[in-house]
Amino acid sequence: MAWRLWKTEKRQDETRSWPSETHQSIKQLLGMYLGGGSAPFAGWAAPGITFMPDVEPVLRNGVRGYQLALWFWLFAEKHGTIAARMARESFGLLAEAAQPSSGDKIDALLDLENRLAHSVEGISSEERRFRLEGLPVELPMEFFLATGFLRLSPESPYAGDESGSLQGNDYKLADCFRHATEEALAMFRPMIDAVEFDAKSLPNWKWSTHPGAAERHLQRRHSNPLFPLHRQMVTAHDVYESRLADARALHEISNELGDLSDSFFQTAELPLNWQSFLEGYRDYVDRLEERCLAAGGQNAALGEAIARLRNDILTTWRTSLHKNRHSLAALDQEEAQRSERRALLYGCDWTAQLLSNGSLIPPEEVVPALLSESPSELEKVVAAVQAEPRLHETLSQCGATAHRLVTESSVGGNNIPDIGDKLRILWGPGRPGAGMTSLA
Repeated sequence: MAWRLWKTEKRQDETRSWPSETHQSIKQLLGMYLGGGSAPFAGWAAPGITFMPDVEPVLRNGVRGYQLALWFWLFAEKHGTIAARMARESFGLLAEAAQPSSGDKIDALLDLENRLAHSVEGISSEERRFRLEGLPVELPMEFFLATGFLRLSPESPYAGDESGSLQGNDYKLADCFRHATEEALAMFRPMIDAVEFDAKSLPNWKWSTHPGAAERHLQRRHSNPLFPLHRQMVTAHDVYESRLADARALHEISNELGDLSDSFFQTAELPLNWQSFLEGYRDYVDRLEERCLAAGGQNAALGEAIARLRNDILTTWRTSLHKNRHSLAALDQEEAQRSERRALLYGCDWTAQLLSNGSLIPPEEVVPALLSESPSELEKVVAAVQAEPRLHETLSQCGATAHRLVTESSVGGNNIPDIGDKLRILWGPGRPGAGMTSLA
């Protein structure tokens, strides 16, 4: 974590009693932060450091935001990044309730602090050294944190100016970052030592922008009248467990990809049956890609790694064909067909998750899950199912079940967004149920 960059002494505040329950600790942190006059946020500026009135509010916000980020980094070190993310989401929602519009601002500020910390961590000791009047000088990491904030913060008067003078504010702000870090760690270390994580204590959460398969199905179920009442109930603990499961799924795929890549590149010479040998690797990579697409979530980097290995396999394959035009054309045609099929079947969450081994969508929830997708996603689903003969019967069954679900929901007085459009897309002309959208 970025806070390790500062070798501060472990000066701790031993005089206070800190809550052990996650939600209470977050509430206390929020009171300290929004109050502004409470330690450690009140002591953001280093002794003797002052700024001009036009820049002070921006710099104060940046340093206090960094102090706040330290709390969540310490929390992540103790309880894991997923737990810290849940805590941060609850913090933002509590802030929004206390001061409308503050939640998004705090979230954006913490994102900026994270980016700054990661960029500073990548600066080597050699890059920080220079000579001044013949003497070696090494700039502290706080200096790069300060210059980064001054150049990157949207509210900074120096934002976007890569070469203009910072008028000495970089050195003064660096002092403030060091001082504020010491102040924050002295208070936050015992605070984090005391707190335990239990997602059950969190009253709320925010859905991920790119949820994994497990979280996505919870999102479908949550307060959705298409699901049985007991399945509509979703808690923060459920969300936490789903995110752990989604992270494990991507981790397992990543490990398998690493083993497969090592095996491929350790092959010094292709065997005589090189084509079936390479087909085996390609098929394995394709299965990993399908699992990656079905897993969803933050899978972009993993997807790129899979694509790179697949490209290496195909490059070896094409090289082995020795410019045989007929064979190369056949390979390209097969690749185009595979790509088209994959785009159809795995281009939307529902089909990708339904086709995956150990699908997280129970059979009795296939249609409620389908009707929970947006109309644009539903159009992709119908196109994919129509292109896959083994799923044609599934589409017919979905139409009949959808009719029953919508009827029952209408009787209960429930309003389902866009249900008329969804039924028209699902039934379509010539399919069972066509013309029955009046129920919606």
